[in-house]
Amino acid sequence: MKKIIVLFILCFAGLCAYSQRETYSIEYENHKVGVFNPEWEINHTLNPNKYEHITGYFREELSKTIINAVKSKKVKIYDIRKRELSIDTVVERIINFEKEHFHNIIAKDTALDYIIPFISAYDFEEGVRYDYKNLSIEKKVLAYCPYIVRYKTFNGENNDSVQMPLFWIFPKDTMQNNPKTPVAENIVSIPDTILSVLTLKYPVKMPFTSSIFENVQGKKISVNRSDGSEFKTPKEIDDLFVIKKSVSIYDEETGNDIFKTVYSDIVPDDIEAVRIAEQWAIKPSTLEILKTVKYFLPLYKYDEDFYTQLGVRIWVKKQ
Repeated sequence: MKKIIVLFILCFAGLCAYSQRETYSIEYENHKVGVFNPEWEINHTLNPNKYEHITGYFREELSKTIINAVKSKKVKIYDIRKRELSIDTVVERIINFEKEHFHNIIAKDTALDYIIPFISAYDFEEGVRYDYKNLSIEKKVLAYCPYIVRYKTFNGENNDSVQMPLFWIFPKDTMQNNPKTPVAENIVSIPDTILSVLTLKYPVKMPFTSSIFENVQGKKISVNRSDGSEFKTPKEIDDLFVIKKSVSIYDEETGNDIFKTVYSDIVPDDIEAVRIAEQWAIKPSTLEILKTVKYFLPLYKYDEDFYTQLGVRIWVKKQ
């Protein structure tokens, strides 16, 4: 009888632990996001597999908001090791950058305004929350660094650019230094969709990718094709997880090549990254950048350099 009671207690404790286990993970990511799309602005076309995108107007509104706060000394700026920088140091580096690469002579009092159209990439340090249950992804920007990006040439074969990091912003420190900042303030919103790639690493990778397969293959969530269109039949979703290839096999009897169709399954471990689509906003007083993830596309390796999209767009919806 005692053994039965002990066994019951152990089973109950196990069930409690299982029900209370975390369904999410918060990881700290560092990555660079480009927001300048010369192909779109030159040819008025957008290839979401290759480029991230903010239209010129909103890209300049974002950089103008940052530069204005820095010029008025509302916020402090730092180097990558979090040593405080002076505005004069940044201005001097801008002048030398333009002189070295483009032989441009710009004045000290106009240097910061001059670079506004060319701020088109950002290094981010973020806390990313992956929810394994409902497949939501949430972000908190901890620090970021705007870049000057200047293109010398841009075409299908050669994208030649020179880049320079400007300074680091730490929004949390800025908010602590401005305790009297009103809660209600004008937020500059960027309505464009910004695309970037997040690599999935331990300990996020397997629980998150396994949940993707469970939810999508089990038809537990509503999904779309990668381009946003709707699937016509459930079988179309099932076909996403099977790779069909035509291979050539040499037939010794006939001396000819025989082409056969080979099938292989995509498994959760094959998913190595997600292409996320998000919208940004910035608070002018603290320069806190807010990110809202709208949807993501699972990616698996095509080869060493390229990812292939699984073909499904997963909308991020909070339960």
